[in-house]
Amino acid sequence: MWDPQRVSRRTFLSLAGGGLAATALLAACGTRTKNQNDLRAASKWFSDQTVISNQGPQRTIWSFSDDDGNLGGLSPESIEVEILDTDLQLIHTTTARRHIDGVAMPYYPVIVPFQRSGIHEFRFDLGKRGKYVGYTNPGTKSQSPIIWPGDRFPALVTPTPSRPGGVNPICTREPSCPFHDISLDDSIFSERATVLIVSTPAFCGTKWMCGPVLENLITQVGSNYSGFDVIHAEVYSNPSKDELGPIAPAVLDMGVNYEPFMFLLDERGVVLRRLDHIWDNVELRELLSLI
Repeated sequence: MWDPQRVSRRTFLSLAGGGLAATALLAACGTRTKNQNDLRAASKWFSDQTVISNQGPQRTIWSFSDDDGNLGGLSPESIEVEILDTDLQLIHTTTARRHIDGVAMPYYPVIVPFQRSGIHEFRFDLGKRGKYVGYTNPGTKSQSPIIWPGDRFPALVTPTPSRPGGVNPICTREPSCPFHDISLDDSIFSERATVLIVSTPAFCGTKWMCGPVLENLITQVGSNYSGFDVIHAEVYSNPSKDELGPIAPAVLDMGVNYEPFMFLLDERGVVLRRLDHIWDNVELRELLSLI
């Protein structure tokens, strides 16, 4: 982890632009950010891989530490947000609401319609709790390996008990979750919608972040869902407590280098929505309501 006081908007791209930067990022750009000494660092819980320009609203995720450095230590019900583009022109203002239903850490999704690529600055006003700043660098869809809403999902083979495909175990949850009865390709070729979740319950590095998402899905859909398929895929082929090993083949083909994530596909296999990194029951129910 680097010293936030020495990280500038100018150097953000080289340090953290390509991946998850859940670290303190403060402005040190002279007059580019006003009253910079009064700003604190927003914690960023998403990869820049998950945001692009000129493709409609994009989901970013933030939280705020208190004076003692406790993640999520500050969590007012709502916060005011301003987003500035690479030329420091104000492009969007919004109110972000706290999410904490079924997850351990409060977080704030901020939905932004990025019109340009390049580094964008987020200014968060928590009222008496202070002002925070963070950055992200949306790219373009043509440069992204991720499958996006509107794209047709590839008919990949995901492990089932009868066809594990070299993945062992096919579910690291104890006991195994109920979402391994059908392979993704079979679901896509059917006339059913598909909910696909990729996570590794036993080897999640951040229990409060990716740990609850599979459990929440089990709770929300139960075992009597009909009209759609639910599929869970593990991240690693042969993980152990000593070595996680290679990524599972299907996950590699999805073009994603983080976890967890979830896709909702319609009856034709076209992506309707994707959730990345962390989501609570509120966002999960919103996704399921589209089926």
